[in-house]
Amino acid sequence: MTQYQFKQCLPGVARFAATAGLAIIVSGCATSYPMSTGNGSDNLSSLSGAAPLSADISAFLDTASIGGVMPVVSSPWGSNVEVVAGERYFAASGMTCRHLTISNDRDLPSNELACRTSDTGKAEQGTWVTQRLVTGLLEDAR
Repeated sequence: MTQYQFKQCLPGVARFAATAGLAIIVSGCATSYPMSTGNGSDNLSSLSGAAPLSADISAFLDTASIGGVMPVVSSPWGSNVEVVAGERYFAASGMTCRHLTISNDRDLPSNELACRTSDTGKAEQGTWVTQRLVTGLLEDAR
């Protein structure tokens, strides 16, 4: 191919590349993704491995400051444990979550996570459930 022929083909190739790029952008915008209301999920079946927490633990998680401690006789983490409230944060799922440290007399303390299934911004509304601590698994693998 001569330089003259190459210069003649170049505008056609540029138009094709621009058209293909535009088609990719438009198709990405037209893709349907699940919408989040920002209120979290009210459906416990959609939360993998979620176990609802009792009303007293939920009330504690709603109001406790970081480092607050609550002794619990029966919980999803076992019997006779201490729940230590950690940082509260707004998760990408739209739920308010809290890091927890669970300790007992038998085992080393474990890091856990609880999230509120309905977040209206008011204390004592919604159900707190246990959640799998994904980042903890990554930190343990190091």
